[in-house]
Amino acid sequence: MTELIKKFTVQCDFKGQSSPFAIYVGNPKSDVHPIHHQDSWLAKERGGNIPIKVKDSLQKLHLLSQENGISFSELCAYAITVVSNSNKSSE
Repeated sequence: MTELIKKFTVQCDFKGQSSPFAIYVGNPKSDVHPIHHQDSWLAKERGGNIPIKVKDSLQKLHLLSQENGISFSELCAYAITVVSNSNKSSE
């Protein structure tokens, strides 16, 4: 199976300022948070933080992907599409 890596943009906190930041989602190891390394790098090198809500959602999606034997990156893309469409219909 080919590993797919997808790019997503999330609003991150940089010392009180909210700015978009790109995260990359692939097929993470099961023993670490799916964006652990990116989260650590952002904090150390840029002084930024990925919101807890985003990290929690990614962790839940990662567990779902493992339980169901599906691609984590594809599940993330699907979830974002569903949320985006839901937000559009509620406007």
